[in-house]
Amino acid sequence: MKILQMVLTGMALIWAIGLAACGYRDLKQDMDAYAPPAMMQQAQAPVTPITSESDAFETETATIERLRDRWEKAMDETALSVGGTDVQPAVIEAATDDAISLNLLTSPFSLQTVQSLILLRNPSVKGAQDRFKAALEGFDQVTQLDDILRQYSAFTESVMAGVGPMRGADNIQMKFPFPGVTALKGQVAEKNVEAEKQTLDLIRRDIMAQGTKAYWNLLYIHRAHRITRDTLDRLNQLESVATTRYGAGKTSYQDVVKIRIGREKLQEQLATLKEQRVNLESELLALMDLRPGNAMGWPDTPTPPMSIPQLDPLYALALEKRQELNRMRAMVGKMERMVEMAETMIQPAFSQNYSLFPDEAVVQVGSDAMKPTFAATVSPTRGKGLPKNAWFGTQDTYLRETRKKLDALRADLADAEARTRLMVRTAWFDLDRARRERSLYKNRLLELSRTSLDVSTRAYESGSVSFADVISSYTGWLDVNLAGERRNSDLGVAWAELERRVGVSLP
Repeated sequence: MKILQMVLTGMALIWAIGLAACGYRDLKQDMDAYAPPAMMQQAQAPVTPITSESDAFETETATIERLRDRWEKAMDETALSVGGTDVQPAVIEAATDDAISLNLLTSPFSLQTVQSLILLRNPSVKGAQDRFKAALEGFDQVTQLDDILRQYSAFTESVMAGVGPMRGADNIQMKFPFPGVTALKGQVAEKNVEAEKQTLDLIRRDIMAQGTKAYWNLLYIHRAHRITRDTLDRLNQLESVATTRYGAGKTSYQDVVKIRIGREKLQEQLATLKEQRVNLESELLALMDLRPGNAMGWPDTPTPPMSIPQLDPLYALALEKRQELNRMRAMVGKMERMVEMAETMIQPAFSQNYSLFPDEAVVQVGSDAMKPTFAATVSPTRGKGLPKNAWFGTQDTYLRETRKKLDALRADLADAEARTRLMVRTAWFDLDRARRERSLYKNRLLELSRTSLDVSTRAYESGSVSFADVISSYTGWLDVNLAGERRNSDLGVAWAELERRVGVSLP
């Protein structure tokens, strides 16, 4: 009887399980075949592959390394160029030795030789290059620091302490959100390098402009010394003529005295020009880091460029290339990224910790669970009425201060751009005026003054003109000749100043 009852019970259970399986199968088929109404259907969004934190960090590290390589290459390309042309290998080799460098300057030397030696030997340029190379180390500091933090985070994630609280009070993953902050740090380092590169270019530009101006001024001193010496020789001849006429009773002794006075003035002027030449040579030697007092030759570039660039394109070129503006733009970009990084770290996105599932090597389920999988309650305090985040917002005051400084830096940049336009306009005016005045003295007035001098000298020897006319023609010829050479050098100086204000060599 009992066996029959057990058989019947088993058959009943099998029949019930079969009915349940058939019902589940039908329910599953209905669920699989279900489709929402057309009005509820939406286009399927493309699936974005999820990149792990480790892969993203490696990607950002590779990007930072590429940035460093790009800046190092830019440094190598611009270090040995002068005025858009490459420095000659012979000059590069000579720049390493003082005696060889001086040997290049004893004979007639060109403007490019002076500029090359200044850029290769000047201590200020070398110091700026070292600061730029030091800024490049910021890329490695970003990646090394974050790599150490990642290793520490991985270590603390797997630690299972035997005593004490099983969870650290501070989550390193939330304080340093990799790899987003790593990317921002890399951009900050890049902007810092860019600012140092602009500072290097600025120092190179100013030092080269100073050397170029000294070169053209030295050319004027040599030309003025030659013209003054020629005029002094002419006065000596005129004095012999006046002495002969005075002996013959055809002129007064006052004429002889006036010639001697003029001759003494010219001799004193020659001494002044000689000392000015020593000053300019000492300036060039100082820019090349060479000892003063060494003998130098004379400039062999007699004429600066005579063409004048168009004014309107210079405005856009200066706003794009001027180093002061680019350095300020780099500082603006650096501060913008620092503000963004601060906002990321002290103003995280709103969350109640219900969706945070940190990958921690701890037991979270079962009888050995150390902590719940996620927070089940939200507590506004830590106990005894103390707020959970008592210092939240304290750093926001510094952030507001930084934002105001960023606005001020942007305003300074706008002011610098406006001043750059004015500086370019005044420098272009000086260049145009120097060119016009050089053409006036060199092409027209100089020939007229020479003709007047020759005619008056022959007429005085024959006694047909007065001595006042003769001495006036000598003075006029000297003044016009010196003024022509001065305008010639002023043209070269104006070119150097215009290129300095634009920030790039002009064709």
